[in-house]
Amino acid sequence: MTHLTSGSAMVRTSDRGLATATPLTPKTPEHQPDISVTGIEHYKSIFASSIADRTEERVDCFRIRYQVYCIDNAFEDPEDNPDGLETDSYDSHSVHSLLTQRSTGNTIGTVRLVLPSRSGEKRVLPMRQLAGDIASDAQAPFPIERTAEISRFSIAKSFRQHTPDQGVEATLTPEEWRKLLFHLPLGLIRSCVEMSAREGITHWAAVMEPALLRLLTRLGIHFNPLGPLVDHHGRRQPCWADLDALLRRVYAERPDVWDVITDSGRLWPLTVEHPVAVRRARVG
Repeated sequence: MTHLTSGSAMVRTSDRGLATATPLTPKTPEHQPDISVTGIEHYKSIFASSIADRTEERVDCFRIRYQVYCIDNAFEDPEDNPDGLETDSYDSHSVHSLLTQRSTGNTIGTVRLVLPSRSGEKRVLPMRQLAGDIASDAQAPFPIERTAEISRFSIAKSFRQHTPDQGVEATLTPEEWRKLLFHLPLGLIRSCVEMSAREGITHWAAVMEPALLRLLTRLGIHFNPLGPLVDHHGRRQPCWADLDALLRRVYAERPDVWDVITDSGRLWPLTVEHPVAVRRARVG
């Protein structure tokens, strides 16, 4: 399971855990895994991400969060969320997205961007409570007014234990499915790119578990550390990224990942200058 709570990210499923989700084929010569297959080539035909603009879609986001934060993990008290929906004060100035499995229509993940302002009113990002003054307007290395915080980055634990029996995924080998699961968070990153383009956001902030940062780095997605590790449901690293620079580096290191998280450049084209207003128009 991968999840990010109040700006802090965690990875509960290690590479070893992903390998046990589906039995691997025997390592006989005729069953040697094809190292040229990453699984990512199937991603867009199996998963879909979308911004949760409608009330019922946001309810799905809160329901997934309840499962991840109140049931799968003891980060939030279920008694504080008796309706089975996990919410907090940051939701009022956030945009939310869903990750769904195309073949079943089931929601399997969610993420939100906590915005720096709403209706012209400035808001404080969750990171400030954990990182302190280094994340303040005066000291932060990013423009506060165009920085949103990635938060509640969640994928249901049960899906990682799922064996596909319909759709394109049912045609994959166990090795292909295992590798595809490794790339599962990309749909949520894509949502963050789309929400950022629509909201005029140019920088991201987050507080992540070091293991998640290592996973993202392997996918060509690099964040910059901001100060020392902090204690928040374990050790976490405050971090930030210039979205344009991040995506250019993804394109250079992992063009296959770039293709997924920018929808082949539609959400965030690679140009010398591409104003925020134009990006908004492209995804509006």
